[in-house]
Amino acid sequence: MKNRMSYFAIMLFILAMISAGTSFAQDAKVPGGNERMPLSTEMRNGKLVFESENGDYRWWFDSRLQVDMAMFFENKNPMSNGALFRRLTFAMKTVMHKNWEGEFDFDLGEDVSVDPQTSLRDMWIQYTVPDVNLSFRVGNFKDPYGMERLNSSRLLTFLERSTITNALTLGRRIGASVRYWNDWMQVTGAIMGHEPGTRIDKGQKDEAFNTTIRASFAPINKIGEALHIGVAGSYKIPELLADVPTNGIEISARTEQYVFDPKHLHTDVIKDVNYYNRYAAEFVYIYGPLYFQSEFLGTSIYRWYGKQTVNLKGGYAMAAYMLTGENRFYYVDEGEVGPVEAPKNWYGAIELAARYSVTDLNDLAAGVHGGQNNQLMLGINYYPNTNIKIQFNYSMVNLDQYATRKGNLYGDDDFSFIQMRFQASM
Repeated sequence: MKNRMSYFAIMLFILAMISAGTSFAQDAKVPGGNERMPLSTEMRNGKLVFESENGDYRWWFDSRLQVDMAMFFENKNPMSNGALFRRLTFAMKTVMHKNWEGEFDFDLGEDVSVDPQTSLRDMWIQYTVPDVNLSFRVGNFKDPYGMERLNSSRLLTFLERSTITNALTLGRRIGASVRYWNDWMQVTGAIMGHEPGTRIDKGQKDEAFNTTIRASFAPINKIGEALHIGVAGSYKIPELLADVPTNGIEISARTEQYVFDPKHLHTDVIKDVNYYNRYAAEFVYIYGPLYFQSEFLGTSIYRWYGKQTVNLKGGYAMAAYMLTGENRFYYVDEGEVGPVEAPKNWYGAIELAARYSVTDLNDLAAGVHGGQNNQLMLGINYYPNTNIKIQFNYSMVNLDQYATRKGNLYGDDDFSFIQMRFQASM
């Protein structure tokens, strides 16, 4: 709590200094010379934006508050109903000298640890080559694998991403990437290292890494209609983690909710891993208020000493429809789906959505019993305006006998739950 309050105090101090700046600006000394440029201030899509007259400099804040609550039914294993702050993020995004960009983003949301819970999110510097559509990025950002993972949590159609996405994608890592795009496609390549807070020294061994490439194509890309086809592949060697043996990996996932933390799906430690390959296929179609998205993700884990290769896989398909007629934006340069446009009606926008996902972390022939989950998720989203979103989900979960969290839970625990989120994007 003290750690979190200190960050709030810093943020309040920064805002106080900005508001008081006019009273002592003549006495402030900013290092680097006397370069000055007038700024304009305006609201853009619900965000406070500061921009220079020539457009070479821009600063804006991107904060997020998500309050979640959930209740579980028909479960064999005791599951905790409750509520939590899912995300409490503060970010500052910048454009500097026209072709340079940077982002500083951290999260104060609740975790399950009693340790300080501040986590680093996007922390990166990027340079875009003028008139070439080629950018280079270094810092902490998402590994370019898994379209659902790459999409911002602010824009998720359901409260949580699909189980297979949570199982096989890596999220944010320290690394470097390069991206090229044009009017109908993009391709991104990256070399990624460790997740912040997990770096350790095991006998002076080199840090683990992965290489990833993702390409997407948009043969249809216009306002109101978009077609996206994407593929991704990744090579990775095992992490060096304090709680996992050398050359071992664990793969686990929750059942598309976060209030109850224990992960039913868990492979336990897969030992003697040489390397593993991940692969993915993506499909998106947007036609006015209709939005369809599907992915298939898999991994093949290659082991030493002639041990059998482990194959894990899964996928999902989802559809959403804006009852009030709004359209979703699509960004071809990132190969990602953007936000819903501003509500057309005074009372806001309403959306119905459904998703079915299959996650198979079993490879019985290879001796891996991580469990399988077939899950249906239904949702209603209400957008009063561009800053507020209220979500309601109902889900039915079908787990097999191996979904026991390494033997600590009962298998075949088929249950349902409801969950709700109040989100403010500031």
